[in-house]
Amino acid sequence: MSTVPSSLPYQTSPRTLARASLAALAAGAAIVTLFVLPAEYGIDPTGIGGALGLTRMAGGEADEGADTPAVPAAAAAPIPEQNQASIAKATPLRSDEKVLTLAPHSGIEVKARMKTGDHFVFRWQSTGPVRMDMHGEPTHGPEGEFSTYWKQKDLSEAQGAFTAPFDGTHGWYWRNRGETPVTIRIKTSGFYTELFEPPAE
Repeated sequence: MSTVPSSLPYQTSPRTLARASLAALAAGAAIVTLFVLPAEYGIDPTGIGGALGLTRMAGGEADEGADTPAVPAAAAAPIPEQNQASIAKATPLRSDEKVLTLAPHSGIEVKARMKTGDHFVFRWQSTGPVRMDMHGEPTHGPEGEFSTYWKQKDLSEAQGAFTAPFDGTHGWYWRNRGETPVTIRIKTSGFYTELFEPPAE
């Protein structure tokens, strides 16, 4: 008479099961201590949660991005040391205001004549979106040489402060790309010798 092999699954000893259970419990406790408590409740007995940045998550949505610096609108320029040499200006203080009308698909320039270090603040507004190009040309540079400072499409206003990096003319070119006339009003105040409209080329 032949014997039929047992079909029972593999069975482990009680001692092996106990060891496996203890290992699983230890691993679970380590995960809770090292990761869950710091991330969920801000409890960090080992200090590992802080090193991994998990404790910042415990504050919820109110703290999200707290350590992320805000993106500036524009890169800040270095500020020179403030003393008599950097503060005093030989160019007389003046203020100007101009109102310009741009026909459809036409452009116009307004420039300030400035020495190196001269400074003005400005604000302009238009009745419709325009393309703006703020740039400057050196006094004794080659014909056609210029430096672009700020170029942007579809603006209807802008304001700021400008310091001349070289002797020359500095200002704006606006272009109306629309089908109706646009009026631009610009105000400037600062140290420059003249605000003028260069003749159209």
